[in-house]
Amino acid sequence: MTRKCDVFIVGAATTGIYLGWQIAKQGHSVLIIDKNARNQVGQRLEIIHFHRKTMKDLNIPPPTESPEFLFNYKGISVSRLPLFLQRMYKVLESDGVEFEFSCRFKELIFENNRIIGAKVEKDNTEIEIKTRLVVDASGIASCVRTSLPEDYGIETWNFDSSNQFFVILHYIKWIKSDEKHPEWGDIWPYYFVFFDPGYTKTEAIMGIAGPESYEKAAILTEELISREKFPEFELIKKEYNPFAFSRTPYSLVADGFFCAGDSASITNPLAARGIPETWRLCNEAADVISKALKTNEYLSREALWDVNVRYFRGIGAELAYIYMLTAVIFQLSENEINFLLIKLRSIFDPEQVNDDEEEIKLSFGKILKAGLKILWSIICGKIGIRSVGRLLKAFSRSGKIKKHYKKFPENPNDFEKWRMKAEEIWNQRTRATKLFQSTSAVYP
Repeated sequence: MTRKCDVFIVGAATTGIYLGWQIAKQGHSVLIIDKNARNQVGQRLEIIHFHRKTMKDLNIPPPTESPEFLFNYKGISVSRLPLFLQRMYKVLESDGVEFEFSCRFKELIFENNRIIGAKVEKDNTEIEIKTRLVVDASGIASCVRTSLPEDYGIETWNFDSSNQFFVILHYIKWIKSDEKHPEWGDIWPYYFVFFDPGYTKTEAIMGIAGPESYEKAAILTEELISREKFPEFELIKKEYNPFAFSRTPYSLVADGFFCAGDSASITNPLAARGIPETWRLCNEAADVISKALKTNEYLSREALWDVNVRYFRGIGAELAYIYMLTAVIFQLSENEINFLLIKLRSIFDPEQVNDDEEEIKLSFGKILKAGLKILWSIICGKIGIRSVGRLLKAFSRSGKIKKHYKKFPENPNDFEKWRMKAEEIWNQRTRATKLFQSTSAVYP
């Protein structure tokens, strides 16, 4: 069996549906597949926190009604992800997007060493998809990107313990809600433990982004709970979700190919999320892709190259800066990182956030304020001499990598020289080992 479409997308979660929707609205045929059944997509993560301004900027119909919508908190809508996806599927179908669920990607189809389609399997039947563009939006699995030939122009690495966090979300209800207990927004940065809104205003999600494995994350969670003597709570359920945590990639496009979302490690290391960043990337990419589709020519690497230029000179450079900086954050002692949290939190996580404000991000003004507070912390002796040296080196390297990505080449012929320089800078970043009461852990 053979099917045809302009754009073929693997993955029907937040990345795949937003990109497919934007392309379909410009008059192109889009087919999206997912390995899960329609009503099972997104089930691993029930509650999602959508920033309302992002949804407004990108014309995404926000959650407004129960049971999908739960409540608002600090500029975000606390909602149920599976129900959001089900609603959006209907929106996309009304705009011409086609879906195939319980459908698995098998392999790419090449002609003259260039992608021209893919083979998938549904109900034990193989289907050939002839398409002008294949998109990997399969998340951490990265099933399409990792299947590419190594010389195809896209990195083919896999996610493992060295480039991701293992997130355990504990949905909890305080037994005595009137007793003093952690509030939403409270964090223990040394342990990477945080509290977010849960189902109701008397419940919470206690999460940990643990290194190495879910087992290591569980050990660190139990250690912190025991040490801090949290008040008694009822555990409603646990969710296990990997979180991509690797350097900013070098390219998102190749001949007949584009990748986004977790598959391309489009994540914000400080905020531990990547949906807003990916949606903004896809919004830009859809314009480039649509323009290329209208030429009726093959969607070559050159035709798609402007996706790279727009992304890496913009938000990609910002995320590269943040990722480089996290190396030194992981090396700080618990007292140092807790002191900096007190000093810097008002800058990066203000108490009041409204719908008209941008998402929290590293503007020049915020970086300057943070730098002054760090300088004062050094003068006061709250940060050790060794850490001072590490911070200075980290800020220097972060500045270099951001500047380098801001100069991403407009011409693909200049890419290899640019990539080699980026590799040289990234190789200066080192992984850190943290010591805890019950164990140690190597951070990505």
